[in-house]
Amino acid sequence: MFKNYLLKTTLYTLSVLAMACFTSGCDTNRGNVVISEGTISYAITYPGRLEGGLLDGVLPKEMKMEFQNFRYVNTISAAGMFESKLITNCKDKTVTFTFNFGPKKIYAVMSEKTADSLLHEQFKIPTLFDVPGTEMVAGYRCNRTFAVFDELEEGPDFEIKFTDDIQIKHPNWCNQFSDLDAVLLEYELKQYGLRLKLRANTIEAGSIQDSSFEIPAGFKLVSIEEMVYQFEEVFKNFQ
Repeated sequence: MFKNYLLKTTLYTLSVLAMACFTSGCDTNRGNVVISEGTISYAITYPGRLEGGLLDGVLPKEMKMEFQNFRYVNTISAAGMFESKLITNCKDKTVTFTFNFGPKKIYAVMSEKTADSLLHEQFKIPTLFDVPGTEMVAGYRCNRTFAVFDELEEGPDFEIKFTDDIQIKHPNWCNQFSDLDAVLLEYELKQYGLRLKLRANTIEAGSIQDSSFEIPAGFKLVSIEEMVYQFEEVFKNFQ
């Protein structure tokens, strides 16, 4: 059964589950190195969730973001059980989801019109307040802002750290942080009943193959509703 809130969270996690940030090996005493192609690795933690459960070993612990000029792909996986990718084209304004779970290999494509409709009609958009000072994240000096939600069920307020030294134009066009024209290096989101915190720990400049942004062979095209249903089936036991 299709659920709007799952589609919402799918957009901004995988895009988000989402979204990303970078370091090209510079140390904290040097200025930020401007790059337009490379890889960012994010550590994923789960604030507010009690540890020690049977599912701790299968929850995703890392997200990898590969970026090249106007496009990026976010990849998450869990204990070899599944792998999902979010391929975002900031020029053509399309978002492609892939999902690989055992024998199931599917993908779905979302247009700018669909993404925009969901963003403005169904998403809870936080109010952003600038925070004085900067902070180093993965070797990059980041600006800071505070995200405040009007409704408590959207989760607690949190701080976002971001840099504009990663050259992706409008990287957040398809998520609830679209007012920030910058790459997010630390942020939080709520997905499938879980609260996730993502923080970049490494950023490496380097060439990314075009094949990283292509649909792998053997994947079947499905509707976005079917894609969300499949995500729900996997994640419902993680709550």
